[in-house]
Amino acid sequence: MASTIGSTAKTTGQIEQEQQNTQQENRNHLTYDDEVIKKIAALATIETDGILGMSGSFFQGMKETFGREESITKGIRADVGEKQVAIDLEVYVEYGKSIPAIYKDIKESVARNIHQMTGLELVEFNMNVDDVFTREEFEDNRSSSKSRPDSNRVE
Repeated sequence: MASTIGSTAKTTGQIEQEQQNTQQENRNHLTYDDEVIKKIAALATIETDGILGMSGSFFQGMKETFGREESITKGIRADVGEKQVAIDLEVYVEYGKSIPAIYKDIKESVARNIHQMTGLELVEFNMNVDDVFTREEFEDNRSSSKSRPDSNRVE
């Protein structure tokens, strides 16, 4: 008495279809500009209690001064690969807050948001604290820098 067991062998047509699907998938790519990843990281960072703002390099500051625009991604560097991302942040922290706790909160939030929105894995996260301010001191510094007279003004 012969019994037949369910066959898992694929027909030639099925194999050809799978090969075509694989070739088609290899031709399609989803990529992200570094600015997209930096913006996701920035939004996650500024939502964190204890972060007063992003700092950034001297050149970024000069660009904003002359361009009269403040970039939300100031102080963030992102290296984006096909499956992974590395982030470097430069921040101002509120005096009296636990910096290690802030670091942990930001790292978790950035990793979660990047993964949720892009599917990329955060494999390296570095945060540099450029300065510590009281909230009042930080706000005073921001308002005084915004109220500086325009250097191109003619009297």
